[in-house]
Amino acid sequence: MVRRYEMALVAAPHIPEEDHDRQLTTFEQLIADAGGVVHKVERWGRRKLAYAIKKHHEGNYTLILYDAEPEVEREFVRRVKLSDTFIRFLSVRADHQKPPTAEEKAALEQARRDYLARAQERAAQGLLGVVDESPLPAIAEEAEAGEPLEFVDEEPGPLGEGDEP
Repeated sequence: MVRRYEMALVAAPHIPEEDHDRQLTTFEQLIADAGGVVHKVERWGRRKLAYAIKKHHEGNYTLILYDAEPEVEREFVRRVKLSDTFIRFLSVRADHQKPPTAEEKAALEQARRDYLARAQERAAQGLLGVVDESPLPAIAEEAEAGEPLEFVDEEPGPLGEGDEP
């Protein structure tokens, strides 16, 4: 019985984009060879982790939505566990998810090509350690307007004289 699955993968930040994409292509081929269908592969880019995992503070996030037999999903999970590329993953049944339309698929493919082009440009410039996160819309508007950005330290400092606990 074919079921829909959603897998979130977190790759180690030191893995080159080309190797990461090659690994994802291998997984897509595994699913296709077993008669499954990959609906979308979303690259979220490099993000800061909530806590350190295997001494990494950042990771490259990817989301894959696919249809396959349960045996294929188990093989997919087994290969992810054996891979040194990924430091975390989560695979869930996603029967509630609808496959993307043709327009959404085209937009996802274009976004993937753009992401890889940017990664190659960063690699050529020697900026592999740069975090690829888009700022919040309000911050982006302030930056475009040339207004100085204000940052607030939300962590409380040590209590001084006259400070109430």
